[in-house]
Amino acid sequence: MIYLFHGDDELSISEAIERLIQNVGSIELRDHNVVRLDNTSTSPDTLATHITAMPFLSERRLTILTDFLSKFKGKRDVSSKGWSGIRQLLESMPESNDLVFRETGEVAKNNPLFSEITDIVSVRQFPLPRGGALNKWIHDRVKDKGGDIENTAISKLAHDIGSDTWALHLEIEKLTLFAMGRKININDIESLTIDSHQDSIFMAVDMVINGDSNAMMSIKSILQGSESPGYILAMIHRQIRFLIVAKMSEGNNVGRDDLSKQLNLRGYALQKLLEQVNLYTLERLISIHTLLAKTDEKIKSGKLADIVSLEMLVAELSILKN
Repeated sequence: MIYLFHGDDELSISEAIERLIQNVGSIELRDHNVVRLDNTSTSPDTLATHITAMPFLSERRLTILTDFLSKFKGKRDVSSKGWSGIRQLLESMPESNDLVFRETGEVAKNNPLFSEITDIVSVRQFPLPRGGALNKWIHDRVKDKGGDIENTAISKLAHDIGSDTWALHLEIEKLTLFAMGRKININDIESLTIDSHQDSIFMAVDMVINGDSNAMMSIKSILQGSESPGYILAMIHRQIRFLIVAKMSEGNNVGRDDLSKQLNLRGYALQKLLEQVNLYTLERLISIHTLLAKTDEKIKSGKLADIVSLEMLVAELSILKN
């Protein structure tokens, strides 16, 4: 099966991919049957090798290709980069194999490469929830965690955090643990959600992305408080997504107001992002995104503890900078 997962709800995309990974089989076999590729180093031959290989001791094999379609701006791009035979290549995939095109932001229907394969791809769009859909998303998420929440608390969360599903997911995790089975109320929101030490977290996240060798010292200071390594990793993931969307918008004539609505960022936070995005190439941001995905997979498979994975990520990004 060939999928296109695209949109701004990176959390839901990650969860949809995780469900496909679960179908591959046991944790021990995933290294052999799950492959992640990025758009900078993937050639037609590389893709062909991975999507036509048979599963190893498993019924399914999965290849995930990140931010690939969006790099093609015109039909000349498709032919000049050697991808004119993309349709024939995809049609040669064994039925046991799955391929996911994972795209940050929305892929246009007239994308020159996507238009060649539209009818053989299962498309799922993941927009950020807004308005009534956002309130329902919060309610359902709390229920999924085994908790319950008052309507006033839902409105407070929606107002304070907006449609950033990653941030909402993290806050709901904390709130359900704190409530210990009782209904989450507005006082819980005011007590636990985003507080003054967020500035320190944002600074540490920036240091990690920048490849600063002192980033781990800053992170360890934060971990002495109430935050977990998983929370720090999620915040890094969130910031990288924002940076990739902002970077890609530069070449697509997306205005500041449209970007603000897309990311649900305003004022100083948006200005800081626009200044920061000039420090990186799209290739570096995608490389960091790929490293994050691999780190997340190691944690979920139980191969490494989250703190060890975080330390390794910081070290790898420091090397990547040099």
